[in-house]
Amino acid sequence: MRYHCFLAAVMAVMLVSCDRETVVPIPREGVVQLSEQFTGDFALIDKNGMARTDEEFEGKIMLVYFGFTHCPDVCPNDVNVMSAALNELGDDAAHIAPIFISVDPERDTPQALTEYFAFDERIIPLTGSLEAAKAARDAFKLFAQKSPLPDSALEYTVNHGRFFYITDRAGQPEFAIVGGISPQGLAALLRRSIKS
Repeated sequence: MRYHCFLAAVMAVMLVSCDRETVVPIPREGVVQLSEQFTGDFALIDKNGMARTDEEFEGKIMLVYFGFTHCPDVCPNDVNVMSAALNELGDDAAHIAPIFISVDPERDTPQALTEYFAFDERIIPLTGSLEAAKAARDAFKLFAQKSPLPDSALEYTVNHGRFFYITDRAGQPEFAIVGGISPQGLAALLRRSIKS
């Protein structure tokens, strides 16, 4: 009888805790606060070939990730984390502008981005000229460099920093989060920025 009472009490606590937004604590490890040297400026094009700049997203929290569509494993996983974090936010996702910026604009054409991001229309993929892509990386101080793959049909890969960037509503980058965070952890960080 005591065991059943104990089990019922545990279940009750679990049910209560699942209803709270604070179930997942805000991550501390791998989260870096950024200085004003990170400007977050970009002038690129989207999957429809339309010009897009950071200024048009003012009023929203930008979640920015740099990657490329030919990445075999890391980028697809992180993009899925972005998508899952938006799901975690529910209605609060309307406050977020989830942006993917290509580090491989030579191959990441608007058509390639359209096909790659067909699974989640909420994510805004951006590309552009080599110069525009580099300017965007410089604004976030992100390293990226082509690396030849002589024995591969891909010809090259792109080594790059693995971060999620979160801006304030004015577009100023506030935090960089090392890739590998869970969707729940990323959602907790985004929810904090929404409420701040």
